[in-house]
Amino acid sequence: MIDVAIVGGGPVGLTLANLLGTYGIATLLLERNPTTVDEPRAIAIDAESLRTMQAVDLYDAVAPDLLIGFAVDYVNGRGTPMMHVELGQTPYGHAQQNSFDQPLLERVLAAGLQRFPHVTTRFAHALESFEAGPGGVALRGRGPDGAPFTAEARYLIGCDGGRSLVRQQLGIEMRGRTAPQRWLVIDTIDPLLADTMACRFFCDPRRPGMTLRKQHQKRRWEWMLMPGEQDADLLDDGMIARLIAPYTRPPQVRIERKCVYTFHSLVADRYRDGRVLLAGDAAHMMPPFAGQGMNGGIRDAANLAWKLAAVVRGQADEALLDTYQEERRAHVMAATALADRLGAMIQPTSRWRAALRDLFFFAVNRSPRGQAMLDRQLLGTLRAPRLRRGVFVGAADADGARLSGQMIVQPPLRAPDGRIVALDSLLGHWFAVLGCGADPRRALDAAARDACQALGARLVHVVPRGSVAPEGALEDHTGALAAWFGDTPERFVLLRPDRFCAAQFGAATAAARLAQVRQLMHGAAPAGPAPQRIPA
Repeated sequence: MIDVAIVGGGPVGLTLANLLGTYGIATLLLERNPTTVDEPRAIAIDAESLRTMQAVDLYDAVAPDLLIGFAVDYVNGRGTPMMHVELGQTPYGHAQQNSFDQPLLERVLAAGLQRFPHVTTRFAHALESFEAGPGGVALRGRGPDGAPFTAEARYLIGCDGGRSLVRQQLGIEMRGRTAPQRWLVIDTIDPLLADTMACRFFCDPRRPGMTLRKQHQKRRWEWMLMPGEQDADLLDDGMIARLIAPYTRPPQVRIERKCVYTFHSLVADRYRDGRVLLAGDAAHMMPPFAGQGMNGGIRDAANLAWKLAAVVRGQADEALLDTYQEERRAHVMAATALADRLGAMIQPTSRWRAALRDLFFFAVNRSPRGQAMLDRQLLGTLRAPRLRRGVFVGAADADGARLSGQMIVQPPLRAPDGRIVALDSLLGHWFAVLGCGADPRRALDAAARDACQALGARLVHVVPRGSVAPEGALEDHTGALAAWFGDTPERFVLLRPDRFCAAQFGAATAAARLAQVRQLMHGAAPAGPAPQRIPA
């Protein structure tokens, strides 16, 4: 019996398999298609997702294909700018949003699985049914040429998309709404626009649309179908040429892909049913306007992988898996609401509604405070990743626990030999106790060090800017890590494998705080307020 079976070999399933492989968990990945996708689908990958690529040691393989950071412009039907958003560098080591090519990402992730002898990948294998029992999950399906196969796993993860067979067999409903608008999606190669118009939303009531530049002269266009139009009307090459003609020369454009999509705002009632869990589009679908569809799924993988590994290793009780839904659903709901708000701004086809929107943005743009308020309301959820409930000790606003539930920043650090390294390269792949200006090896007592050992936590020491780093320590030469800690005397944090802070403490409280985290992993009630309901 293997530890974890994953159904679905898209970006989410492949990322989850790489994380489990990194953690040493015996994993089976099943994908019904014969290989990874050949056509572009998702186009935006964010800072947290790239941090996950770091976590599985594949960022360097992905990076050459990235267009790092970009500005987003929203223009009205007259071409007048309404809003400008910079999606450049964040404190987390990467730009807020980056364009990429999904086929290349999937190939990199699939090739990455070959590093792990304990991970088995089976393309052209379609799951047909499964049966979950108290000791595991029995899987049945068809392989190449229709040959039947069976497998047994302790846990099954459905990463099999919006029409998830896993979710359907469990009888789990998706709640929310499907947008009435349909959109044409076109991927092109266009040398004329290779260095212009990075990302623009055309908020034109006559036909809303958008475009986003990628590397290698590639570009995405999206246009809304208007009332009375059929899919075939917009998929016609002549129509596509007319849509893009105001911006480029259609004869030089090569179309890689064209299709018509309907956008959904849907969330599954449950992410877990015993030994079976859902991730990615199988658990939630959202419109693309905030660039969070695939990225939300990669967040699922980062959150779920370490919890599965801890349970399989015997470091946590199975109840830890319930915190996956508790931690992820609130963020999914916030990201979906953001996408809906942006969609409402982009998609009005009523001229009077568009005029009211334009008037609102005219007023906001006259005030720097108004611009800052709009940016905070629209993108605050994405700019400062934090948990409101879950596996962390203490409320995030309590004394001595201000950092609990937050994702740690990732500044560059200076080694004694002058090398510059990213923080995550010090933290390792599992838990870590980081001391900022305090060495955990020297300051923590025996009980705290025993608790660190029980968690498998690496001990990391970073010294303040201008200090001489002793052996094994690095210098916070930018001061970014010290700024994140602030003035608090609690100079230690316990970091989870997904880089969220599980506890903040001083030397005197270390053993107690670490013990509390271990209690959470063995079934104690999670921190934070009660979880939100999913709207019907």
